[in-house]
Formats: sequence, structure tokens, C-alpha cells
Amino acid sequence: MVRFRELNLHADWPMTGMFDAIFCRNVLIYFDDAHQRALWPRFHDILVPEGHLYLGHSERIHPIENSGFESVGATMYQRTS
Repeated sequence: MVRFRELNLHADWPMTGMFDAIFCRNVLIYFDDAHQRALWPRFHDILVPEGHLYLGHSERIHPIENSGFESVGATMYQRTS
């Protein structure tokens, strides 16, 4: 099942359960580095093991070390731990 929802990334998230994929494309370019870094563990915690995070072409997880993700494509990351 696919669900699309509007979400304030800076507020509490109402979702429960785990997700196979998260699409957050062309949003993070508007956030400063600190806000971006704060989102990586939040995305990580709601993805299933080996789940995927899709970002926009100009968005990257930086630094990727210790983020819990690995790059598996130009705009795709996989949860690693």
C-alpha cells in the first residue's frame, strides 16, 4: 500500500510502524546543514532494515559516515544498521 502525506519535518511525526521506502525529494536543499543532519536518524529509525531513502539530485547525506545509510545510487540510500 502506498500513502502520501504532508508532513512538517521539524515537528513530531504522527507515523507509526516501519516503512520500506521514504521519498523526500527536493526538500532538504532548503534546510541548513544542522537541520539536515537532525533528519538522518529520524529517517533511519522509521525505515525497515535495508529500507530505502530517496532524495533529490542535488541532495546528499553528508557526512555519510555513521549516518546508518549507504549510497546505492545517485539519489538512493539504503539503511545499513
